[in-house]
Amino acid sequence: MGRTTFRGLGFLIVLAGITLAVIYRSELNPSAIRSVVAGSPIAPVIFIGLQVVASLLFVPRTILGLAAGLVFGFFWGSIWAVVGAFAGAAAGFAFVRWLGARGTLDTSPGIGKLIERAEHGGWRAVAIIRLIPLPHSVANTLLALTNVSWREYLIGSLIGMTPMTLVQVDIGAAGNVALQGHGRWVWGCLLLAVGLASSFAIKRVTRQSSINGS
Repeated sequence: MGRTTFRGLGFLIVLAGITLAVIYRSELNPSAIRSVVAGSPIAPVIFIGLQVVASLLFVPRTILGLAAGLVFGFFWGSIWAVVGAFAGAAAGFAFVRWLGARGTLDTSPGIGKLIERAEHGGWRAVAIIRLIPLPHSVANTLLALTNVSWREYLIGSLIGMTPMTLVQVDIGAAGNVALQGHGRWVWGCLLLAVGLASSFAIKRVTRQSSINGS
């Protein structure tokens, strides 16, 4: 079996999984995940595995974050949710890169130059994308379609995903799966994104000033 055929088969398998996730989306909720995970001696391993699969199948990360709080409580739930989200982000990024799609957005008409500028932001640009209300799997895919390095991707993803993950786990641990008051933490993450963007802009202005002055 050739590499192209193997990649095509992998893509079709994941596409079938996404289709099933959409069909059965009403059954994908924190309570259902708790039923699968709770009570197992290897509950953390199962949960992290579910995070990876969810990332590949475009299942909202919020569901897993809430489930982590329901199953493990805030402290351990935060640990396993962050580890799982990080593993899922790595898996989603690796899958798209494995398909050979790296750099696709850089050559896209109209947005290619914009993408290249964003890539110069390194991990800051990745963290900003993670902090805005963009679906986890969509962010994985879009970032994999650029030329951002693995190192910058992983650092930025960890920093950017952690705040939202902790809030989700906290809500789940409190049993508030209705996400009441969700606007406050969304705005908090947006403010963090603005702060990172500002630091990136200041860094560029400072560098440009030093170049012009030399």
